[in-house]
Amino acid sequence: MQTYKELIFEPNCFQMRACHLSPQIFCDMTTDGGGFMLMGRKNNSITWTVPSNKLTVEPYGEPHWSSSLGDAPILDFRVQMATREDFKTTKADWSYRLQSKRPLKNLMMNTGGCDQRSAGIGDIAYVKDLLTEKIVTTRLRCSKFGFAYHPLVKFGWHKMNSCLQKPCPWGFAFHDVVKHQVDFHGGFSFSTTRTISGMEYNATASVGCDNGYCCGCYGPVGGTKDYCAENCKAINGGTVIKNVFTWFWVRSSLPKRLWKKCMDYQVKRDDGKLISYKLIGHGVVPVKGSCNKDSTLLNDGIVVVPDSSAAQKVPAIDGLLEYRKDKQELYIRSNKTWNALAPENKIIQETDKKYKLNLDKIKNQNYLVVWEWSAHKGHEILRHRAS
Repeated sequence: MQTYKELIFEPNCFQMRACHLSPQIFCDMTTDGGGFMLMGRKNNSITWTVPSNKLTVEPYGEPHWSSSLGDAPILDFRVQMATREDFKTTKADWSYRLQSKRPLKNLMMNTGGCDQRSAGIGDIAYVKDLLTEKIVTTRLRCSKFGFAYHPLVKFGWHKMNSCLQKPCPWGFAFHDVVKHQVDFHGGFSFSTTRTISGMEYNATASVGCDNGYCCGCYGPVGGTKDYCAENCKAINGGTVIKNVFTWFWVRSSLPKRLWKKCMDYQVKRDDGKLISYKLIGHGVVPVKGSCNKDSTLLNDGIVVVPDSSAAQKVPAIDGLLEYRKDKQELYIRSNKTWNALAPENKIIQETDKKYKLNLDKIKNQNYLVVWEWSAHKGHEILRHRAS
């Protein structure tokens, strides 16, 4: 299960190149492999009055949608709902995997599983529950946002798409010219059992507004029933709360593994035979076998040992670092032996010492050459004079 207290946020993780913009984006680099960009947030269940603008959406900042990412191609759209302004109180967290990438400004539709009565997030491949890290349905085709108004009237789902591309100071449910509310729907949901979720179709979890009723609704973690009915009514033991906090995320591509965590070593049995073991990922129990030698591998951390007795029990893993507290020295395992890594000041001292020794040796050799030459010349002179 995802531990939300460990969420890592990275600013500036995404830059809009197509639009020549460089908005600051906060990213969740932990959940489901990371790469989720924060593009919206609200601090209650009402969706009507959430404005959109080009300001950065901050995890605990003012509620609004980003209007800077409309042209960004998205593959995943994620909804995270909590009972307090704290990720640790998350009660529902799910993502829609789309059948194919599409610009964020085309998130809502009245096709692709949605229809002329139900508009919303369509063309869904599957839904993943990020609390359990499991795909919970491949049947859902449309998360109903509201009624399928004709695009020409620019209400509801069509207006929501527009707000994801350009600023909407009052929110998607209001007229462009005057602050007059024209829509009373707008929600996000999923169902593990249906092809359309939300409003009259019920849902496993939902947040938003339905016919003037606004709330957040969820069931037990890992639950597979529908717990939310229309007009914010709970069913099958579900929970309905009016005051919820919601974060909306998008992801443009799947995270790619750069390397694999694997460490291997050999142990000699009593009969002299060498047996290979490996530690995979974050596992602490070794299993028989060796790591793939053709892959780039990642070794975790440094082994800190108090003395030589403890050092003898450290697995002989190539590339492993070991720190001896008694000697205050760092070792690296290579070529089947532990080699000490000298600190910079010690290297400089040894280098200076060798340099001075070499310099003295060179000077002594020069004196010897001069003496031999002088002696030779003197001998020649003496011999010449003697003749």
